[in-house]
Amino acid sequence: MRFVEIWDYTAHIESFYLKNGVATSFKTKEPYKYKHAISSECWLQGPIYPWIFDDGSYFINLEEYDGVPPYDDSVDMVLYANERVGLMDEYYEKYSVDSIRKQFPNAVIVGLIKEVAHNFNSGDASSDIPRRQVRPERPKNRIRFFNDCDHVLMPTIPNGNCSKIEYIKKLQSDINKEITYIPGPVNTEYVFKNYFNGFKQNSIFAYLPLQHQRRGLTYQFASYIGNKYNLPVYAKNLDGTQPFDYLSSHDFVNLWSPHNYHFNLDPLESQPGQQCKQVASVGSINIGGVNDSHKFLYPETATNDLEVLEDAFVSYHENEEKRLQVMQNAIDKINQLCGFEIIKGQFVDRFKND
Repeated sequence: MRFVEIWDYTAHIESFYLKNGVATSFKTKEPYKYKHAISSECWLQGPIYPWIFDDGSYFINLEEYDGVPPYDDSVDMVLYANERVGLMDEYYEKYSVDSIRKQFPNAVIVGLIKEVAHNFNSGDASSDIPRRQVRPERPKNRIRFFNDCDHVLMPTIPNGNCSKIEYIKKLQSDINKEITYIPGPVNTEYVFKNYFNGFKQNSIFAYLPLQHQRRGLTYQFASYIGNKYNLPVYAKNLDGTQPFDYLSSHDFVNLWSPHNYHFNLDPLESQPGQQCKQVASVGSINIGGVNDSHKFLYPETATNDLEVLEDAFVSYHENEEKRLQVMQNAIDKINQLCGFEIIKGQFVDRFKND
């Protein structure tokens, strides 16, 4: 099946196609990866859906095509994230579902919910660049956009925390079709092959994301456990002397993946939890946090109740058999829920064969 992922705007990612499983730039015809990709063969975030459907699939950044992608009647499915430029009144028709249908006349159109709540329609009130501004028409145009799509996708588990946040419940009540929930894909085979270490260090990594509100008590609790149980604690160096993303994605995964324990007490239920999926893929144990992936990959520690977390940690720390069982369960679960072939099958069943 021929598949295309489309974003109405991104300043960071070029349009590309897959050739022998490698992202290849339309501009240069050379292997391509953007700043936060591990390699041209594996992206852990961004437009990763083309890899599900393999060679012949591609990604289009509409900014590079003035809102109108090249005509292609061989495409069977379009996954379309239209959240910024395309929801402004002056550009709505050019970026509309009807416009996309004209360019992909044989494709089913699936609207992608990429940003929610305060992350959607965010902006700089002082900017003189329209697309960077908060625009009052975007919320109503988003409803119009989803109503015109054949399907609407939220990339997380059904009945998880994300599906129950007020923003999503309100959006569901406003649009004319049911939101479909399918977990976001992970290239589990590539990650396991390149970053799994059968000999884990008996140590803790404290995961501190860019957004301070998502760090919660991660570092404090990791330090407390490390001191109490005599385990070394590691974290990304954030001394403020260099940009937050000074490490490549490859170097960052190499930094955290060797450790038995990955502490991430993210308090936001509105997040699918991409980091936790990567943790499962390399065979480490996630401690804490209430993102959706925490819930289905590490149910015993999908909480920020420190007493519950310490009890669970001790049971793993003192029992190697249980520790290995938790690791294996997470590896099995991530492959069952987020592996490429699994997600591809759900896309075909839910969208193409419906």
